[in-house]
Amino acid sequence: MSEEAQSFLPSAVVDGLQALVAAEELTDTLRPSSRAPGSLAYSWAPVTEARLRLLTGSPIPRLSPRGVAGRREVLAVPGRNGEPSFEVDELGRPSTSVFAVFYLPRDLDWRRAAVSSVLRREVTSLYVQLPPDDRPWPQAVAHRRHRFVADGGLRAVSGDDFTVVDVDGCSVGVQVDRSGAVCVGWSIGRSSGGMARVWNVTMLTRGSAVGAVQVVREAGLLR
Repeated sequence: MSEEAQSFLPSAVVDGLQALVAAEELTDTLRPSSRAPGSLAYSWAPVTEARLRLLTGSPIPRLSPRGVAGRREVLAVPGRNGEPSFEVDELGRPSTSVFAVFYLPRDLDWRRAAVSSVLRREVTSLYVQLPPDDRPWPQAVAHRRHRFVADGGLRAVSGDDFTVVDVDGCSVGVQVDRSGAVCVGWSIGRSSGGMARVWNVTMLTRGSAVGAVQVVREAGLLR
C-alpha cells in the first residue's frame, strides 16, 4: 500500500498492524473441508438486496466499488441446495440473524465458489451476525489453536498475529495469516423497526492488514 493510502489511518494504527507476525490460524480454521462460516463451503443461498433488507430491516453493509474493483457482489443467507432458510421474528415474519456479502472474481460462478475456500481465490467476504452470546467482540474474531496442558485441560495459544486497534473510536480486531489472508472484525449499529441493533461483522480478504482496515474505513462501515 502506498504511503498516501496509509496516511488515512493514524500512524499508531499503521505501526500496530505492520508489527503483526503472520501465523497459520486462518489456514487451519478455514481449510477447504471446513464447514465453518469462513469457508465458502458453508451452506449459503444467494438472495436479492430487496429480500435481504426485508429480512434484516436495515441497510446492507457493503464495501466501496474501489475497494473491490473487478469483482461482483453476491448477497447470501444460510440455506441448503441454493434454497434460503429463514428464521421467524417475534411478529411471525421471516427474518435472519446472519448473512454474508461475497465479492467474487467475475470468472468464478456461485456454484464453484460455494465449494471453495476463501484462502484459495481472490475472494473478499463480509459475515454479519447478531451476537449469539456474550463473547467479547472483536477479540472473539481471532482464530486460535488449542493445546492440551499438563492437567488435561485446553488453553488457547496466543501469538503476535492478532491485535485490536482503535479506528475512529471503533475497536477493530485484525488477524494475519501466512496464506496472505487477513481477518478483520468490528461491530456496527443499525436501526430496525425503531429498535437499535448491534451486528458483529467479520471480513475475510487477502492482502495487507493495513489495506484491509483501510478498505473497511473507506466504505464507512466503522460507524
